[in-house]
Amino acid sequence: MLNCLFIDFDAYFASVEQELRPELRGRPVGVVPVMADTTCCIAASYEAKRLGVTTGTQVGEAKKLCPGIALVEARHELYVQYHHRLRAAVESRIPIDAVASIDELACTLTGSWREPERARAVALEVRAAVAEVGESLGCSIGIAPNRFLAKMASKMDKPRGLRILDDADIPEALYGLKLGDLTGIGRRMRVRLHAAGIDTVEQLYAAPRREVVRIWGGIGGERMYGELRGREYAMHSGPRASIGHSHVLAPEFRTPQAALAVLHRLLQKSAWRLRSLGYAAGSLRLNLRYLDGERWSLAERFAPSADTGLLERVLGILWERHPSRSAPILGVGVSLSRLSEWTQGSLFEEGGKRSRLNQTVDAVNSRFGAQAVYFGGAHRALDSAPMRIAFTHIPDLDLER
Repeated sequence: MLNCLFIDFDAYFASVEQELRPELRGRPVGVVPVMADTTCCIAASYEAKRLGVTTGTQVGEAKKLCPGIALVEARHELYVQYHHRLRAAVESRIPIDAVASIDELACTLTGSWREPERARAVALEVRAAVAEVGESLGCSIGIAPNRFLAKMASKMDKPRGLRILDDADIPEALYGLKLGDLTGIGRRMRVRLHAAGIDTVEQLYAAPRREVVRIWGGIGGERMYGELRGREYAMHSGPRASIGHSHVLAPEFRTPQAALAVLHRLLQKSAWRLRSLGYAAGSLRLNLRYLDGERWSLAERFAPSADTGLLERVLGILWERHPSRSAPILGVGVSLSRLSEWTQGSLFEEGGKRSRLNQTVDAVNSRFGAQAVYFGGAHRALDSAPMRIAFTHIPDLDLER
């Protein structure tokens, strides 16, 4: 029985750029975090994909594969705005059950919508609604007994495809996929599967339940075994584990002093998000990535706090411990973890003065803009580290500009 309609917006970031810039339509486009040959494409148009440029392709390599590629610096705020417009367009045709990511939506089929022809008709209505938002914006739609299989179906006929997997199509329709195409199978899991003699989707499907559970080491294997057979499992979103931001540095920000300014900017954004979500943090981790590929990371624990001033001091302690290396710093990141509920005024010294200060700063920035008031360490990087979209996190435009 058909239960899920899954929508995957095709080459989303690149398609938004082509919609906003007609001169890019029909051309290979690569979306990059910064304009530098040493960084990687975070998205590519289908014109670029046909020439071998994909997400993760280094810019220098992309230029060799596709000499005429148009490189565009990412504009995440616009992608979030279009995300909300596209959600509204889909909602005008069918209720959205879950937002899987910035470019993926899942809808539950009920009643007559579960019939193949009716489901197909609804999918075509969704596609038409998406086209009304922008002629360069397209989506691929998968329809199947559960969300997992519907997502797999949405990837089978890209771009602008429509694939229905009914009970009779399973498992044979999945055999053309690679193990890495299946949600939940990353590089490490592929190594474990290979060690168990499983190298294809057909072999995985044929494996006994107990063997799949053994390979995954628990409930993940049980879930994979069932989802491949059309069973639906409740989506549980456990408590948030961390809040943070990272950024690939433009060439002019790859000195230690400039990189530190960007880190202050990232930390202040993270602290604002921390308080807005009602959390305090008990650990701060500093992450550095160098141009030669080396990485360095260190964390410091402290009494739970949501005070930007305290977090800034902890950042300073960690920064003093980072190694002195000749290679330029390519990327920086901060992550706040050991999260706990934040009760305003209860976690700070000096009778709550620090808490009131943070509340005042947040109120001013909410009204006049995210950088109306800031700690001085970030001054050099106010125009750096703009909004970024993580895989499953849709930024709040009021908090994360």
